[in-house]
Amino acid sequence: MTDVNHTVRDSADPLISVTGLSVSYDVARTGKKLIAIENVDLDVFEGEFITVLGPSGCGKTTFMNVIAGLVAPSTGSVLVDGQQVEGPGPDRAVVFQDYALLPWRSVFDNVKFGLEMQKGLRTADWRAKVQEAIDMVGLKGFESSYPRELSGGMQQRVGLARAFVAEPRILLMDEPLGAVDALTREVMRDEIEKLIEATGKTVLFITHSIEEAILLGDRIVVFKSHPGAIKEIITTDIPRPRSERSVQHDPRFLELRDHLWEALEGEATAAAVSK
Repeated sequence: MTDVNHTVRDSADPLISVTGLSVSYDVARTGKKLIAIENVDLDVFEGEFITVLGPSGCGKTTFMNVIAGLVAPSTGSVLVDGQQVEGPGPDRAVVFQDYALLPWRSVFDNVKFGLEMQKGLRTADWRAKVQEAIDMVGLKGFESSYPRELSGGMQQRVGLARAFVAEPRILLMDEPLGAVDALTREVMRDEIEKLIEATGKTVLFITHSIEEAILLGDRIVVFKSHPGAIKEIITTDIPRPRSERSVQHDPRFLELRDHLWEALEGEATAAAVSK
C-alpha cells in the first residue's frame, strides 16, 4: 500500500527536491516557537501530479508556500531544477482557493496580470497568449466581464488561465476547488486533469478531499497533524482518465479510499487533542 521511498524514478533528476525542510515561527503572544512543518523530504519529478492531503493546520499550505518562494525555510533546502529557491519565479505559478482576482479588472486583464512581470513581450505576443489561455479554460466570450459577474467556477477558471498564461513548469494549487459547489467541483476536476495532460505541467495540488486526491494524483503525500510532517506517500496506480463515476467501483480506488480514511481519521483526532 505505502510507498515509503520518496523517489519513484531513479533514472531522472527531480524537478523539485525538498530536503530536511522545517519552518517555525516565533509567537510573540506566548514567547514560544511554533513548528509549522518539520523535517520534510520529497522529490517531485517532471510531469508528476502530486496531491497533498492532511488535516487542517498540518502545514500543507506552508509547505507549498516554501516551494513557491513565499515563505523562507527555517532549516533545510528546496531546489527547483537544481537551483535553490530564494523567492517567487516565473517557473512556478500559484492557484489559490479564494481566486485572488483583481475586482477592478476584466477577465482579459486579470489573465494578463500573469504576464505583466515578464519583460520583452510585444503587444501582439501577450495579447495572443492571454486569449489562448482564456480559450483553453473555456471562457471565450467573457473577456470583458468582471469577477463580480462570474460564478465561483468561472472565477476559478480565470485563476487557472492566469497561472497557465505565463507558461510555468510547475503549478502550485492550494485547494483550488474548495470554494465551488459539488457539481462544479467534479466538472472542473475533470477539466484540470485534461489540461494538465495536454500541457505536461508538474503539479502540487493541496486538497482536503480524499476522493479528489486519488482521482488527480499520481502520488498522494499524506501529512501528519501538528507539527506537519510526511506520514506516507502512496502511488495511486489507477489508469487515466479518472472520473469519479468511472472509478467509484474500482477495487484500487476503494482500497485507497479506505486506507486514507483510516490514516486521516487518526491524524484528525490527534490534531483535535493537541489544541
